[in-house]
Amino acid sequence: MDKKTTQTSKNKTWKKIAIWVGSVMVVIVLALVIGGIILQNSMPEKLKARVNKETEGVYQLDFANMNVSLLRGSIRLDSVKLSPDTVAYFDLSDSSRSANLFDVNMSSLSISGVKVLKLLFQKDLQLSSITISKPDVLVMSMQDTVKQEETEQTLYEKIPDFFKDTDIRLIRVQELSFVEQQGADTTTRSGQLSGLSFALESIRIDSLRSADTSAFWFCDDVKIDSRNFKYASADGMYIFDIADIKASLKDGFLDVSNFKLTPQYPEIEFSQKLGTEGDRYHIVVEKIKARQIKFKDLEIDNILRIASLSLENAELRIFNNKLLPESGKIKAENFPNLAMKRLGLPTTVDTLLMKNFAVYYKEMGPKSKKPGTVFFTNLYGTLKNVTNDSARWATDSWCRSDFQTNFMGKVPLKVNLNLNMADEAGEFNYKGSLGKANAKLFNEFAEPLAMARIEKGVINQVTFSINANRYGSSGTVQALYDNMEISLLDKDGNVLKKKGFLSFLANSLIVKNSNPRKKGEEPISAEISHLHPQDKSFFNLMWKSIYAGLKVNLGVPDL
Repeated sequence: MDKKTTQTSKNKTWKKIAIWVGSVMVVIVLALVIGGIILQNSMPEKLKARVNKETEGVYQLDFANMNVSLLRGSIRLDSVKLSPDTVAYFDLSDSSRSANLFDVNMSSLSISGVKVLKLLFQKDLQLSSITISKPDVLVMSMQDTVKQEETEQTLYEKIPDFFKDTDIRLIRVQELSFVEQQGADTTTRSGQLSGLSFALESIRIDSLRSADTSAFWFCDDVKIDSRNFKYASADGMYIFDIADIKASLKDGFLDVSNFKLTPQYPEIEFSQKLGTEGDRYHIVVEKIKARQIKFKDLEIDNILRIASLSLENAELRIFNNKLLPESGKIKAENFPNLAMKRLGLPTTVDTLLMKNFAVYYKEMGPKSKKPGTVFFTNLYGTLKNVTNDSARWATDSWCRSDFQTNFMGKVPLKVNLNLNMADEAGEFNYKGSLGKANAKLFNEFAEPLAMARIEKGVINQVTFSINANRYGSSGTVQALYDNMEISLLDKDGNVLKKKGFLSFLANSLIVKNSNPRKKGEEPISAEISHLHPQDKSFFNLMWKSIYAGLKVNLGVPDL
């Protein structure tokens, strides 16, 4: 056989192979296309029946339409609804009932890259990605109906067997909405969360994955990238807005831009809806950054540790209407160190930074019926060892902080504040100094709140050092001032002309015009002891302690 004949024979052989391979590929493609069409016609009802069967009738799955492509390994469901059947739920035995029921609606559910053959023959679920668009999730807490298990299950043990050994490259959730309620009682709903978008990368669900120090909840990483995130409080009084959230569990960071807490009613209307005196908050924080967040500790030990947390360019406005009846609430339990103990999660922040804050406190005077405002600008603060973790307390239970700001926007104020995070009575201490100022600057709050007007005077310096807990305080306050003159006011803000003798006494006999009283004398310092009413706040205690010392320095029982 010559070379030409041999080459021709080889060409024919390769041609046959090519034709055979091509034919097989065509058959496979046709089979996948036809199979997809068959599945698309038969699968919806089978899938709905499978969900109902696997959940023992507790859940019903429904959707508007289903598109299947075995060739691309993709499935898409539109207008998906997963609804719970509470009758079927209560027909289950106590031990079989789950702690929660879910009512879920979503715009669409897309699955791509499904390994169809492995799923059919090996029953291994492997796919490239799942995209869930605009899910609206209602969680019904059924804790009262669940029989408590004697042994606590691991996260892996709680996962249905069908999903074990699953391998998914990516799960995307776009614009999640979430709300929770107690059972079927819609009146107990929590606040509404919306606009949360996140992605779970490289999910592998197996028994060893949770112990993998490089994985987080069976994922290589969980990333949050949300815009226009919102949370509406259950009582309708506030809305939380965040323009942008970015986070990565793997990289251990969280960035928040333009956080806003917005009250939904003007000041007076808000306070009237409260019915009793209480604080109305309006908060804006331009930047929040958390670094070195130990998410693995959170997963394994249920402990949150953050190396640094910074809040930048913020404004806090607080309003309290003292014309309303007192609330009767035990506000002393909300001291920072006591309130943090009530968090359900052991939390430690090594360093908390506050940069460029402005704080405004506005109060309706109960006698003048007019508002008075105290405010601080350009506030910078550093807090170290902010923790409610009892294990951390064994080493160091004190949170130490330093603040500097401009009181009333002009007067330098420095404060050193230390809180004993472990103390049951909320022990803390603080000391600081207020710089030189024209005394008339304080009339903005002295007139409506203290019914007095400072006519002239210079405050050279105020220093204070106080030890306190929820029950009261003791310490030293000293105010150095010159040429102080004060007039008493009536409810309309006018000088008490009919009682002019009182104003005369205030300036001539009671108020001491200067401290030190005479040149060369030692200035007066006030040793204070203040009992703190339990219905008053942490900042009320701080201010009242200093105020008690100022009264002694001025030589008056009250302004």
